[in-house]
Amino acid sequence: GALSCSSVHVGEIRPGGMRGNHRHYTCNETFIIWGGEVKYRLENHMMDEGYAEVTVGADEVAVATSPSGTAHALVNVDPLRTAYLLGCQDSIVTYNSSSNDFNVWKDLS
Repeated sequence: GALSCSSVHVGEIRPGGMRGNHRHYTCNETFIIWGGEVKYRLENHMMDEGYAEVTVGADEVAVATSPSGTAHALVNVDPLRTAYLLGCQDSIVTYNSSSNDFNVWKDLS
């Protein structure tokens, strides 16, 4: 995850919504996640599917990390509650550059 916070962002994910599903090649990222039930997916080529998933319960607070070059996504699977996140990146990301890949997982699009 991020070792310093050059960029900080706060967001919400409404029920059924998603944030991420992308990969940054130039920064590490750390998230604090709370609120609704959230599925956090992280690219992991050691797993059969190519990723690992963890579900953060609605009554839990979690810290999740995404190393540089690793795809990640947060999906609110809660039918009622909005989820929230605080994200920290250790460098400024230019989203319209080739240093990012978007829509990594087609099953989340």
